Order: sequence, then structure tokens, then C-alpha cells
Amino acid sequence: MRALLALSLSVLVAGLPCGRAVADEQELNAAIGGYVKAFNDQDLDSVAAMWTEDATHIDRETGDRTEGRDAIRSDLAAVFEERPETRLSGQVDSVRMITPEVAKVEGRTIVGVPGEAPVESSFSAIAVKQDGKWMIDSIEEMPLPQPPTSYDALKQLDWLVGQWVDDSDQTRVDTTVRWSPNQAFLIRSFVASDDQGVSQQGTQVIGWDPRSQEIRSWTFNSDGSFGDGVWSQSGEDWLIKSSQTTAEGLAASGTYVLSRPDDETIQLQLIGHEIEGEPQPSTEVVTVVRQTPPADDGSADADASDTDTTPGSAIESGGVIR
Repeated sequence: MRALLALSLSVLVAGLPCGRAVADEQELNAAIGGYVKAFNDQDLDSVAAMWTEDATHIDRETGDRTEGRDAIRSDLAAVFEERPETRLSGQVDSVRMITPEVAKVEGRTIVGVPGEAPVESSFSAIAVKQDGKWMIDSIEEMPLPQPPTSYDALKQLDWLVGQWVDDSDQTRVDTTVRWSPNQAFLIRSFVASDDQGVSQQGTQVIGWDPRSQEIRSWTFNSDGSFGDGVWSQSGEDWLIKSSQTTAEGLAASGTYVLSRPDDETIQLQLIGHEIEGEPQPSTEVVTVVRQTPPADDGSADADASDTDTTPGSAIESGGVIR
């Protein structure tokens, strides 16, 4: 049993509705203060007395189930002996009165031990009022789900990593996609060249936005245009809803449909295209083909780090909506 159970009653009682009567409020406040003080003083008898005789504690992470006040008391004794510096805090997320003497409470707890990272869990508890006192009857504790890391969110796009070339007859677009250090971002850059030589270059950074919980991209081009996009999956395809500012200062928008017929091919089409609010025709489907990298002679890594590319015109023409 984790030390979290020791906090559960103090958090539990703190969240119970106290407006039924002044006496109830005073009792609950007294119970809160008494429980916290007893725990911090390692007053085992007082802490154990806050549990009902047949109380149950369940740890969903380990599968451990502790039944009865005596067994819970033994676990608390082990906590006090092994980790006397443990400090507890938490909050109640919801309280539902089942009857005037029974309440269901859900919330979160944090266990802090000096020199260690705090451990946060969620709990669901049943409190009962016996002989005029609120007590714990059962508690279930669960680890909080961990938010995905950038790599966790982006690894579904790992197939983009590599070197690509646009099959356009008019403009050749060479692209390389690579992971940033620590695999926090995918970096894609392109070089578009025509018969006159290089005509445009650009770099796109694809990352996970933990605040909005979505994949986003930011694009910067050598002609001064820039933009951003939001990525979402639709079946086997990816949709990139993009907004750009052109080199002329015009606002452009549209949605790219990114398809993957096989591991060696990418297809892209721009739909819903607008410039300054004026609808534009959808583009034809552009195909990009994976290129076999040259044999590693020691210079390939340096080249890749200097020229991070994306599937060029097939991947947002470097991000600019034309």
C-alpha cells in the first residue's frame, strides 16, 4: 500500500459538503485538522481510528487490496517507520451525497518525499458517518494517466523521415525529414529548383502542442512567407489545415490532404484553397517519391543536418499556399 492512503481521508473530508448544519461543518473541519495533525505527528492510533472497522483500500496500479482497519493500520505503521518524512497534499474534484450518511468523493493526491519526485494519483472514496463522525469506508487509488511526450505523439509520422523528391516536370523539389535532438520535433526543409537553378528554400518544424493536444507545424520560407498548420488523421490520410502569410502580405488558407499509398510514396493535394477570402481551384495531386540515400562517406550526416527538408511542393510547397 502506498503512502497515498494516509492522505485520502483528509482530502476526502475536506471536500464533503458542510452546509447541512453548522455542527456538521465544525465536525468536518475538526476531522480534517485532527487527521492531518495525527499523520504529521505519526500518531498511528488516531489515524487508524479514522477508518471504519471493515474499511477497504485498493491500489489499482499494483492490484493490492487491503481489508480491515487492522491491516490498514499495519500498512500505515510501515509508512511511518520507513518514510517518516513523507508529506501529503491533494484536492477534491467531485463530491456526491448518496445518502445523508454516505458520500462518494473523487480527487487527486500528491505524495512528497524530500529528494524524490512527487507522486500524483487519483482516488475514488466512500465516506460514511458513524456515531456522528465521518470515516473512510473504502478507497481506490489509481495512477494518473501521463500526458504523451512529443515523441509519443509524433512517432506515428516517423515514416516521413528520409529523403524525398517531387516528381513535378517543371520544378524539382528535394526534401529531407529528420528528427531534432531528443526527438522532440520533426524538421523538414526543402530546396526547389527550376531550369534557372535554386528558386526557393524553406524549413518546417512539426511538433506536439501539449496545451491544445494536437500536432502542429510552423513553416518559414526564403521568400519571406511563413505559416502554420494543424495536423489531424482521417482514416489512412492526414489533413493539414494551414494558414499562411505570403511574401506579398496576403492571407492564404487551405487544407492539404496527405496520403501514403506505400512506404515509398507520398501524395498531396490542396483543397479548400483561399487567398484573401477568395476561393481558388484545388491543386492536382502531387506525388513525392522516397530517394535511396547515397553510401555514407562521413559527409551525409553533416549534409542532412544543414538541409532538413520536407516533401517539398508535395508537402505544402514548403508550407506556402499558392
